[in-house]
Amino acid sequence: MIDLHVHTARCGHAQGSVAEYVQTATSLGLEVLGMTDHLPLPESVLKRDPRAAHYAMPELELADYVAEVTTAREAQGRSDHLELLLGIEADYIPDEQEYTRGLLSRYPFDVVLGSVHMIGDWAFDDPDLTDRYAEWDIGLLWDRYFIEVVAAARSGLFDVMGHVDLVKKFRFFPDGDLHERYVALARALTDTGVAIEVNTAGLRKPCAELYPALPLLKEFRRAGVPATIGSDAHTPSEVGFGYDLAADALREAGYDTVAVFKQRRLREVVL
Repeated sequence: MIDLHVHTARCGHAQGSVAEYVQTATSLGLEVLGMTDHLPLPESVLKRDPRAAHYAMPELELADYVAEVTTAREAQGRSDHLELLLGIEADYIPDEQEYTRGLLSRYPFDVVLGSVHMIGDWAFDDPDLTDRYAEWDIGLLWDRYFIEVVAAARSGLFDVMGHVDLVKKFRFFPDGDLHERYVALARALTDTGVAIEVNTAGLRKPCAELYPALPLLKEFRRAGVPATIGSDAHTPSEVGFGYDLAADALREAGYDTVAVFKQRRLREVVL
């Protein structure tokens, strides 16, 4: 049992310390836990949107976060059979790739999750900003979002693309069949070397389904894209949430292994 996507209170919109997450993961019998709090956002984003201060940890806390995870890993040793990974979730911001690359290069992360939470200046997954969906043709919004996901995967910044169909969070779906979009996205990620995650947080959101949807997950499998599992926990009680459903979806899609990481190197383990 693995969970490669959890957050702590440092990001400003979650709860719990690293130690509390480790305690929960140990009690559940997890084999691998990836701490992946939100990488600080660049000043350009913070200036244009004051709300962004609550989307990620402040830059001043990044070193303390790394130290907290490192200390927890050293303290536990191997006595509880839990492998604790130093990870981070980083937003893909097209004009700030060097900022992101610079922060990532400072620390020995085991895994870097890439995410697209913003289209331009709009944090489209913020529940307080859903009125802005009315400004878009939803088909064009989905196309734009997937373009950003592909660009993120090709940037070389990330090991895993998180919640790859997050654009469905509030149930704004384009007209017609999504198959062609799914096939195109999966094929575009084939040669990037980036994995995708089956993120169970969607089960707790208005869309009420896994990220990605099963038809999209099947296309990733056909395209040979590796996959992992993450709860996107924002409180320790959510660690491992929906794992069995994620594993079942992976098996139905044709996966028999999942990806885990160490020093940003992917290895496959039996599902």
